[in-house]
Amino acid sequence: MIKLFRTFFGGYDPNYAKLNLMGYKILRIGKPLIMVANSNQGFGQIKGTTKKIGANYSTVPICVFRRDNRQLLWETRSKADGSYTLRNIAVGLECFVIAFDPNNQYNAVIQDKVVSK
Repeated sequence: MIKLFRTFFGGYDPNYAKLNLMGYKILRIGKPLIMVANSNQGFGQIKGTTKKIGANYSTVPICVFRRDNRQLLWETRSKADGSYTLRNIAVGLECFVIAFDPNNQYNAVIQDKVVSK
């Protein structure tokens, strides 16, 4: 008997009960799996904190772009404490990060020449 395996990954929260009813087995791994699919991706990351008038500011939309060709790499939102981490970026890639005020009270903030580590 041949068994087929399917792998699901991404930025969603799975419904484990439904997957179990459908016959899927859940394999839990300790650390997230990072797959490098192109030259923009790798084991680097960019971390930061969003602030508004000196205080941490939460759920701010964040975008990171390659600096040399202005290609959008990732989008995320800052956590409740204002922190954010953008993972799976090639180590040493020079980028710029843009944060947008979700209330549209302030202009976007850009941090330029950010290098992933």
